[in-house]
Amino acid sequence: MKFVGSPDGGAICTFEGAEVEVLRQVPDLLRSRYLPDSPEALDRVDPVRDRLFPRAYLDPTEDRAEDDWRAAVHPEILRDRLDGLDRLVAGLDGGEAKGRRWRVTLGPADVDVWIQVLNDARLTLGTLLGVTDESDFTRIDPADPQAAEQAVYAWLSGLQGALVETMLATLPLDGTDD
Repeated sequence: MKFVGSPDGGAICTFEGAEVEVLRQVPDLLRSRYLPDSPEALDRVDPVRDRLFPRAYLDPTEDRAEDDWRAAVHPEILRDRLDGLDRLVAGLDGGEAKGRRWRVTLGPADVDVWIQVLNDARLTLGTLLGVTDESDFTRIDPADPQAAEQAVYAWLSGLQGALVETMLATLPLDGTDD
């Protein structure tokens, strides 16, 4: 993977073929968490969904206020996240082959969306893997049954970090927009 910031605040992204295939799996992973398979599933405890959509009211006695808040804002948050998945796919579909690599051009708004989608994918995998501050995926044991998921988590973390660093490098040093 390689990112180059563009003058308009976007980025030019270059991926290997296998990286594109991993990115193409992200929307299915997240849709399954954003949209459970049944209304009853929404009532079940789901640590991933709780991580993706945390409570606004931490006080457990505020369940009514939490329900009101969710009713008011959750549909818009969900719609934005689903739109983000579509934009990720559209970005990949709009890319072009450059030898064995795939080049994707992102506008400024697309960069923000990609960062959000990558974050949600990391949160999802991190929750499923039980990632903590002490987790270290710099040396993944290939015999570990979760080795593939750990590798994807580590790669997504690096991808998100590289994209954020690229965008930070394009910011003006004096704090102005010029």
